[in-house]
Amino acid sequence: MSSIANPRTDLQWVEHQFDRVAWSYPFFERLFLVPRRARDLAVERLQAGSGQCILSIGCGRGSMLPAISAQVGVHGEVHGLDLSVRMLQAAERTARQHDLKNIRLTRTDLHRYSPAEPYHSVLFGFSLSSFADPDIALQHAWSFLRPGGRLVVLDARIPPPMERITRPFLPAIRWFMEQTVLGDPDMRPLVALEQLGAPVALNTMRWGTYFVATVQKPE
Repeated sequence: MSSIANPRTDLQWVEHQFDRVAWSYPFFERLFLVPRRARDLAVERLQAGSGQCILSIGCGRGSMLPAISAQVGVHGEVHGLDLSVRMLQAAERTARQHDLKNIRLTRTDLHRYSPAEPYHSVLFGFSLSSFADPDIALQHAWSFLRPGGRLVVLDARIPPPMERITRPFLPAIRWFMEQTVLGDPDMRPLVALEQLGAPVALNTMRWGTYFVATVQKPE
C-alpha cells in the first residue's frame, strides 16, 4: 500500500461519499466500462444452492441481490451489509421491485458485524477496494465462512502491464476514484487474497482490469 494518507480509514467519510454517489453509481459503471457479465460471473462463482445463507459485503444498490436470491430460493437467505443509508435505500427498492422475500439488509461496519451462524458463501461486489485495509476486511469475511465455504471478490485494479505507465498519473487517478466509486489504485487485492492461505481461482476481463477471484475455505 502507498504511504499516502488513506481517507478510507474515516468511516464517516466513506459513508458520506457513497451516500453522495448512490444515485449516480450506475453511470460510473458505464463510464468505467464494467463488463456486463462481471456480476453474473461473480454470482456464479458463489455456487449458492437452495436453502443456503449468503453474505454480500458492501451490497450497494443491490444489483446482485435478485440473482443470489434466486439461487438460494425461498428457504435460503441473502444478507446485505453496507455503510451507506442511500445505497441501502436503493437496495430496498431493488428488493421490492423484484419481490424478494429472502433478503435482509443491515447498515453496519463490517468490523462490527458478528453473524449468528457461519455463511455458505461471502461476496465482495466492488466493495473490497473501499476498505482502508483489505487484509483485515478479508480476514473478517474469512472468519464468517463455514468450512468448504467460498469467498468471492469482484473488483477492479490497474492491470500489471499498465502499472509502470500509469505511475506518473496515480495522484490524479487516486483523486478521481476518491471522488467517485472509492476504488483504491494502491490496493493489491490478489496479494491480500493470497494471504488467506488457500488457492485463488482468478477470472479476468477487460485486459485484466476487472476480475473475479474465488477462494474456498478448507473443509
